[in-house]
Amino acid sequence: MASTGSSPEVGLRGRLEQFGLAAVLTFLDLERRSGELVVLTDDKVGRLWLRRGRVLRARVEGSRRLNKSAIYDLLGLARGRFSFTQMDLDGLADEIGASTTLLLMEAARRADEAAAAAP
Repeated sequence: MASTGSSPEVGLRGRLEQFGLAAVLTFLDLERRSGELVVLTDDKVGRLWLRRGRVLRARVEGSRRLNKSAIYDLLGLARGRFSFTQMDLDGLADEIGASTTLLLMEAARRADEAAAAAP
């Protein structure tokens, strides 16, 4: 049955314990999906907007973290929920200026450095 309402329908949802945010972003990148990805934890709400799999902008509500800083913060989450709603974002400016793959590689490098520096 086709949706007749004006509000978009969530197309993908799950728990970060089962599918980490890096895996979700990789999937959306490979599928070239456009829309809003919302990440929820007990104390944090993050939003990422993607066009054809590329992250255009990211925010953590109640925080000054924007774009790359917000993405690296959200990629560090091990618990929470996510939902992706497909929508047209052709008019949204790219505030990140990096591919999703590059963002994921940088996040992995940062995590490796943090683990090596831990006592």
